[in-house]
Amino acid sequence: MRLDAMIIFALLFFVLTTILYLPVFFFLKKRGVELLRQLSYLLFAWSFLIVVYMTIFSIPPITFSPERYYLNLRPFAWLEGGNIGEFEFLESIGNVLMLMPLGALLPVVIKGVRKFWMTVGLIFIIGFSIEFIQYFIGRVADIDDLIEYVVGGALGYGWFSFFHWLLKSKTGWLKFIGSTK
Repeated sequence: MRLDAMIIFALLFFVLTTILYLPVFFFLKKRGVELLRQLSYLLFAWSFLIVVYMTIFSIPPITFSPERYYLNLRPFAWLEGGNIGEFEFLESIGNVLMLMPLGALLPVVIKGVRKFWMTVGLIFIIGFSIEFIQYFIGRVADIDDLIEYVVGGALGYGWFSFFHWLLKSKTGWLKFIGSTK
C-alpha cells in the first residue's frame, strides 16, 4: 500500500471511529464522565483497532482453510548465523511499537490493571490471541511476535508509570485516568 493511501485510510479511520463514538460520548457525558476520561477511552479504542487491523486484516488474503499452517516456536531463529534480515528487524521494531500504546493505555482505561504484571499479562493474552487467530487464517503464528508484543506492552506500561509519577497530583491527569485522588 502506498504511503498516501495509508495516510488517507488512517484519516478516514480516525474520523469514522470518532463519529461512531459520538453516541457513547453523549451517553457518558450525561452520566458525568469527564471529557479527558472519554478521550482516554477513544485513544484506547483507536490503539486496539489499529493493532487488530495491522495483525489480522492488513495483509490479504484471509483464509479459514489454508493449504498449510505455519507455527514458529523457535525464538528469534532469524538471528542465527549472524545474518540479520532487514525485514525481520523492522518487523520486530514495528511489533514492539505497535503494542506500546496499548501497554500505556490499558492501566488508564481499566483501573484494575494498574499493576505492571496485570498489564503485561493482559498484553500477553491479547498477543497470544492474535497469534492464535493468525495460525488459523493462513498466517504465521510466531513466538517472536508474542515476545515483541509483551516487550512493547511493558515499555508502554513504563510510559504510563512515568507520566503517573510525573503528573500524579495534576487535575488533568487525574481526570484522564479517572481517579479522584
